[in-house]
Amino acid sequence: MKILLPVTIGPSFRDALSLAMEVAKAGREKIRILSVIDRGEIRRIEEGAGPGAIHLAQRAAEEMEKRMMEEAAETIREASLHCGQAGVTVKGEIREGEPEEELLAAAGGCDLLVAAAASHFDPGLEDKPGRLVLSMMRDGGIPVLLACTPYRPVRTVVVGCGGGSRTERAVGAMTRLSLWKAGCRVILLAVDDTPEKGEARLSAPRRILADAEYPPWEERVIPGLAQEAVSEFCEAEKADAVVLGGWGEHWWDNLLGRSITGRLIEEGRRHLFLYM
Repeated sequence: MKILLPVTIGPSFRDALSLAMEVAKAGREKIRILSVIDRGEIRRIEEGAGPGAIHLAQRAAEEMEKRMMEEAAETIREASLHCGQAGVTVKGEIREGEPEEELLAAAGGCDLLVAAAASHFDPGLEDKPGRLVLSMMRDGGIPVLLACTPYRPVRTVVVGCGGGSRTERAVGAMTRLSLWKAGCRVILLAVDDTPEKGEARLSAPRRILADAEYPPWEERVIPGLAQEAVSEFCEAEKADAVVLGGWGEHWWDNLLGRSITGRLIEEGRRHLFLYM
């Protein structure tokens, strides 16, 4: 398995790196660290020059590009050092271009995208990186593992069983990557006021885990409103990671307000494994 880890600005990148290293060490996987120099941002500096200031704008753009390259190289160097000390195989790469295009191209050769949730989702719903991650989920064809800040080792995993194909795809992706197959407490969770219907939601995930020969897991059916019930359950059980299918029925603008995924992203207390 190859793990794609995009470089992001800020301390939360270290949390994503720690999570990627944890996953890699568990399965002897490889991490591909990718930093994309946004050519569009550099072009905007050049294009924003007024009459007579083109030379100054070009100089400013060149200086910004140089600084971005140096910062990217240093980030990759430090991350590679940490991976090497942990015995994790890593490859660092710097590309120039449009971030979405470059990440989508890189995703084609990887199996899992690990990203820092704090850097990719903003409550204001205006951040381009947040939309980029969702685009990766839709068009990149690989699962996404969002790292919470501060980083926490994964010991307890809650698998949200909403029923239907999304749940099956998410659980299937988890088992295909053998995530948290050893040394973790796995709980299948269904929220339904009718126990029989809740049990029905657990049937497909139960079969997928059994077929993948996962060790014994726990199962729970609880009543209540989905957002509140899942959040409270995860808090009570001290869940470190949650597995969910996609991001709910609504598109990005409604993500934080109307889905379980949005609620958990907003709380930011645990890692999220998502797959469309």
